[in-house]
Amino acid sequence: MKHFRLSKVWIPNSFTMGNLLFGFIAIVNASQEQYAVAGICILFAALLDGFDGQIARMLHVTSKIGEQLDSLADCVAFGIAPGYLAYSAYLSNVSFSLNGTKYVPVGMFIAAAFPLCAAYRLARFNVSHDSDSFSGLPSPIAGIVMALVPIAFSNPGDIRNHLLIFVPAFIAVALLMVSTVKFSKPQAKALNKIHGLKLVLLIVLIVLLSIVLRKWLIFISIGLILIYIFTGLYSFLIQFIQDRRY
Repeated sequence: MKHFRLSKVWIPNSFTMGNLLFGFIAIVNASQEQYAVAGICILFAALLDGFDGQIARMLHVTSKIGEQLDSLADCVAFGIAPGYLAYSAYLSNVSFSLNGTKYVPVGMFIAAAFPLCAAYRLARFNVSHDSDSFSGLPSPIAGIVMALVPIAFSNPGDIRNHLLIFVPAFIAVALLMVSTVKFSKPQAKALNKIHGLKLVLLIVLIVLLSIVLRKWLIFISIGLILIYIFTGLYSFLIQFIQDRRY
């Protein structure tokens, strides 16, 4: 029975490893200038990350290794991969000369904001977290935001020509991960009631909707993410005003 339980642990862990695998594949594709493919890989990583915990609860198996593995996979898929994607696609030429010959690779340091903030956010989550809300933007959401950019704008030049918009937005998303802004857990209550066949049907429904609404999927995803982010910021602002009032 003990060996059977240990084997079941690796079912959700396999999803987590798949998350890590797609993060690595995203980095490889970004290095080969396949930026849209890299973005799609990050989306697949987010999909696997969204279900590993649910499968673990469905099978009634949890492990310390699984928890740590999840954080490591998230750091690669939603920290390093988006950061490298941003650098390779848009920021590699952002630099300024120093003493006429040497140059400072500013784009490299800008891109590093993503993995640095993701790593800190995940470490803070491992130490302390609220079961009802997230403190800071979840790293998978931040990774999805970056993944949607090359999918929505297939020509990297479209972003390179508007770096004054992209760079502040990129840094803002990274900083939101390490902020203390509270973001809701809409999936916590909904998915906790979905197990077994219902979970399988939900996955199938998501895939079918992605196929049917593929032309609008990017805009729908961007819209939902923006609503999610601004809802958290709005709640934070209201709480900030109330705290200063009393």
